[in-house]
Amino acid sequence: MEYRSPNELDAFNWTFLVLAIVLASLHLYLGLFAAFVPGERATQFVIIGLALLVGPILYFTPYWRPILYLLGVSLAVYLGTLWVLGGREYFAFGVIAGITATSFILLGLYLFYRDENISVER
Repeated sequence: MEYRSPNELDAFNWTFLVLAIVLASLHLYLGLFAAFVPGERATQFVIIGLALLVGPILYFTPYWRPILYLLGVSLAVYLGTLWVLGGREYFAFGVIAGITATSFILLGLYLFYRDENISVER
């Protein structure tokens, strides 16, 4: 296998970063602009959106580690579980976020596996 630095960006990395930003944007929209979201829930959506932006920001710093893929995946699984168990509130946004999150989860697991294999082979 050819050596690749974990900081090199390829199509998979860019797609993962874009999916993280789309998920963050959906949550920030619900928290900041959606009139149908009550105030106490809006704050939760803003916090979730900001948490989802941490990964793409960290990616371009020396603090990025492959384990952060798993942290993002865990957050997406947790949020999806909360949505399903919470009665599938805001259904249209939930479906869009669910499709995006599923791609985010699968790609995050792949990137974690790939980056960990690269570091083991060195």
